[in-house]
Amino acid sequence: MDIFTDISSAGSLWFFIPPMILLPIVMIGCAVIYKILLGKILPTKIYNFLLGPIALLGFFIWAIPMNMGFYEFFRAIL
Repeated sequence: MDIFTDISSAGSLWFFIPPMILLPIVMIGCAVIYKILLGKILPTKIYNFLLGPIALLGFFIWAIPMNMGFYEFFRAIL
């Protein structure tokens, strides 16, 4: 019984880390752009209500390039 098989196979997952770091950066970037563009214009209730969909938009902005091969780019580098 080898309890360290999962640890030794984790070395092959290094290509998965950069896209996971990039996800919150893209989502926060979308939220910052939203705040800069509409933070002073919208009332507070509407601004707070739309903040979640804007973060979801950031997820889709991240997910579409990952589906198109950006994931393989990180895999080829590492």
